[in-house]
Amino acid sequence: MLRILLIDDDAAKVARYKELLGTIDEINPKYVDVATCIEQAEEYVSDNQYDLAVLDLYIPIRFGDVPSPDNAVTFLKDLSSDEELLMPYNIVGITRWKDANPRYREFFDSYLLAYILYEQTSEEWKTKLKNKISFLLKAQKSVRNQEIYDFDVAIVNALSSENDKVRASFGAEGWQVVEFPSDQSTTFYTKTVVNERGESIRIVTCYALQMASTASAALTAKLLYYFRPRYLFMTGIAAAVDRADANLGDILVAKKVWDGASGKIKTDEDGNVIFYPDYHELPLDADMQAIVTRLKSDRQLLNSIEESYAYQAGKPKTRLQLHLGPIASVPAVLSSKEEVEKIQTHCRKLLGIEMEGFGVFYAASNSAHPRPQYTVLVKSVTDYADPEKSDDYQDYAMYTSAVFTKYIIMNELKYD
Repeated sequence: MLRILLIDDDAAKVARYKELLGTIDEINPKYVDVATCIEQAEEYVSDNQYDLAVLDLYIPIRFGDVPSPDNAVTFLKDLSSDEELLMPYNIVGITRWKDANPRYREFFDSYLLAYILYEQTSEEWKTKLKNKISFLLKAQKSVRNQEIYDFDVAIVNALSSENDKVRASFGAEGWQVVEFPSDQSTTFYTKTVVNERGESIRIVTCYALQMASTASAALTAKLLYYFRPRYLFMTGIAAAVDRADANLGDILVAKKVWDGASGKIKTDEDGNVIFYPDYHELPLDADMQAIVTRLKSDRQLLNSIEESYAYQAGKPKTRLQLHLGPIASVPAVLSSKEEVEKIQTHCRKLLGIEMEGFGVFYAASNSAHPRPQYTVLVKSVTDYADPEKSDDYQDYAMYTSAVFTKYIIMNELKYD
């Protein structure tokens, strides 16, 4: 699908443009806009990203003013200099005035922009414009089919506070805000960092507007579509299921993620209501499992993460540990040991419980190509999903998961 802007104050010419576009099946007339002056054109390009703009050389600044080719030149200069205007991917100049001053053609040539002569009695302008559109449609299809990653790393979070820790771990300064006019619900942050090997790493990060797998799956799907990252991480907080297996603040990495709420509810012969889960799990890539397994015993790394936390209040007395095991995603915050035990009956070695990981893994594993090479869930323990639940160690848990993830990104991954 192409989005096209026709900038022309001649109704007869616009009608002929639309007649031509109507012969091309791939063009949806809903995505063809018409501006009759420069002022209106700039309003359109402030709000929309166009694939093609067809710009009449003799155009007024405001509707009803005297048309002048200088106005078209002004519009092109504004597009180049004004950050608020979205530059169309392609621009074609068109005029019916054969005696137009050559300097205007030279100006278009200086930007390598097409400039064609419109003649009502000739088909040449139609052929050129139609060929241009056919070229753009073919190019658009080719780009969509490319197996090329754009960003190196993406990090998603369920909470803005978790995302604050992620951005702070890479340095709070230097993040660029990226917003898409067609998507007002998400703010993306991008930054390029350089590791000790001298590799530049392009990072994008964002957070959901609410907790749970559905919101995180939708967010992840958008992020993958816009940025095409090679590696995908989710950081944040989780509940451990057993105090003997993990301490508060400890880092949990999911060896596999499964949906703890998917399944069927039945009544057995004794009238007991029983939940039979649909045990559909999504695994961590074996290469990443090997990396995490090795880092579990890196006491120097874990000590450095623990000691770099700036506050003593809200910091557990236990030494920081790293754990690798199954994690279940559930749709609600749990503070009931009985409910946790029900989930554990279906996964004996269950390490932790959280709310979003399965949605992130599912979105990544079912996304359009190129899919992330690794999808990794890194969450640190903030409670044990029982009545003793508190937020005392939440900040520390967000910190340890973010900083450990940063270490992997900066030191363990390969970048072309």
